[in-house]
Formats: sequence, C-alpha cells, structure tokens
Amino acid sequence: MAQQRMQTVVQRKNDPYLYLYVMGEWYCYNPMEPPLGSGAMGDVYRGYRCKNGAMIAVKRVKDCYANNKMIRDRARQEASLAFRHPNLVEMIGYCEYAPNEGPIFILSHFVQGDNIDKYVKSFGDSPARVEKICNAICSVLDALDYVHSRGVIHRDIKPSNIMIENGSNVRLMDLGIARMNGGNKFSSFGFIGTPEYSAPEQMLREQGGTTVQINATTDIYELGITFYELLTGENPMACAAEAETLTKQMKEPLPSNPKIPRKLMHVLWKATEKEQAKRYQTALDFKRAIQEALLPEPPLSERVGTWIQAHVLSVIAIFITLLVLAFAAAYILIS
Repeated sequence: MAQQRMQTVVQRKNDPYLYLYVMGEWYCYNPMEPPLGSGAMGDVYRGYRCKNGAMIAVKRVKDCYANNKMIRDRARQEASLAFRHPNLVEMIGYCEYAPNEGPIFILSHFVQGDNIDKYVKSFGDSPARVEKICNAICSVLDALDYVHSRGVIHRDIKPSNIMIENGSNVRLMDLGIARMNGGNKFSSFGFIGTPEYSAPEQMLREQGGTTVQINATTDIYELGITFYELLTGENPMACAAEAETLTKQMKEPLPSNPKIPRKLMHVLWKATEKEQAKRYQTALDFKRAIQEALLPEPPLSERVGTWIQAHVLSVIAIFITLLVLAFAAAYILIS
C-alpha cells in the first residue's frame, strides 16, 4: 500500500488559523487579519511558529497565480534561497496544498521594524541625516555583494523592499523576482521590475535586446535611484504615465539637487549611468565611493601642499622659468 502524503496545509473547524507544515515544523497565520503588506505576487501576513509562538512572515501568493507554473517555480526559488546574512531577510520555506495545486505560501523570518522611507523621515533636518542614509545604503550594498557573489541579481531594489529592524539593522527583502536562471515579474509594458527604479537594460532586454545583460550593475542602478529618492524625498524618474517613466529611464540623467552634497551627487551620477560599463561594476565599488564622498574636505593649505607634491616637477619647472625671467628682466634694466 502506498504511503499517504502528509497534508502540509490544514484548516481546523471553528479555528480561524491556517496551519502550515514547512521543513519539519508547524506554523500558522490568520487569513482574516489585515495583511502587513501587499505586492504584485501576493499579500504578506503576520504568522507564528506553533512550537514557541515566535513571529514569522507568511506570503500568500495570489490565487490567480495558483495554476501558473512560472509563478510556482518562482515561489519555490524564492523560498529555496538559503542565504544567511545580517542584511537579508532569512527564508524558512515553501508550502502548498498539494503538488502544483491550490494556494502557495512562502514563509520567512519576521522583521520587526519600519520601511526605510519612514526611517528616513524620522531624521527630520538632523545634521547627521545624509550620513545615516549613506550608512543604510552601504548596508544594502553589503547584502548585494553577498547575493551577487552567489550568482543572484535582485532586480527590484526600491525603498519598499528595504526594512530597518529595531531602529538600526538594515534588511533587504523580497527576492521573489531575483534572477538565477530566469524568472518574471512584469510591469504593464512587459519588463521585469518596477518602472521608476528599473535600469535601462531591463527594458531593452524585454524589447528583444540581445547585447544587454542583467547583472550586478542592474542592481547598482536601481539602488542609485533609491538612494537619490531617500536623500531628496522625490523619485527623479517617476511620471504620471508609465511610458513617460520608461523614456526618462532610458534617456535622462539624474537631475542635480541642492539637497545632495556635491561629491555624493557625482557618485550617484556614476551609479546611474545609462551604459552599464560606465557604472560601478560591483557593490563594493559603489560602497567605497560613498564612504570616500563622506570624508571631510582637507584644509586649503593641505590641499595646496598635496597638489605641489603631486606636481613637483611642474613646480620646479615653473620656478626655474620665473627665475630665468627675473634675471633676464634685471639684465635688461641694468643695461
């Protein structure tokens, strides 16, 4: 007699909770409670580990995708990303009613905190505001360096996917459309990502471009747009119509903004170059550039001394030239 497969989703009579069996443990959540958040693929609810009551996050993929093989594969991929990094949300696992049937659930550890937008607004006009935003972005870059080194590209970097846990620790979340061997999350124009943050190559690739690659520089571009928005409070590429947003992403550079220090503005311009080869090539390159931009300007006397050291031969040549001219002038006057 064939062994009966254990049901992984259980609904008990007169019990509002739905019970999910994942990776050898039971978890539960109340589908009648309002979701913590909603996205293109589904809603996220507060859940619990039955063993000890620890909070978790339960993403229920929308029922309209239940029979979509591509979405199921994508959900399995997201749940299988067994990453361990202080700036990433740790996954627990994947659950479904039956193989390739019924609703899909993705479980992850719960992040107790606020979205980075709310975190940044709490700074007000604090003198340390820019530095705090830079530090948060550097933490995101640490997370990106980790996933990039494992062959994964996020492809949907934006403020709503960055959480601040317990007021300090940065967590990058939602690897639901991360690219390992393909995967899709489409805008109404058919490309993967969120239009006002997406890099030009994301659109070109979906339009049949064969020479562009989705790689680490794609995430760097998206984080550059996100960084700009956090510093200024405005998304520089957002337009009322999606078609206008896409055109802007393809053609227009970031506008200069007085809220952004000069050196940091140059860093952002490089991160968001339209040509991938002109951007920072790695997350760590981007991070180092931010850290250097935060260094204070040295005193004028020190800068002059540094310039002289760097151009010592030119300085000697100028000095000799002036000396010769002085002797020549003196000779003419004496004569």
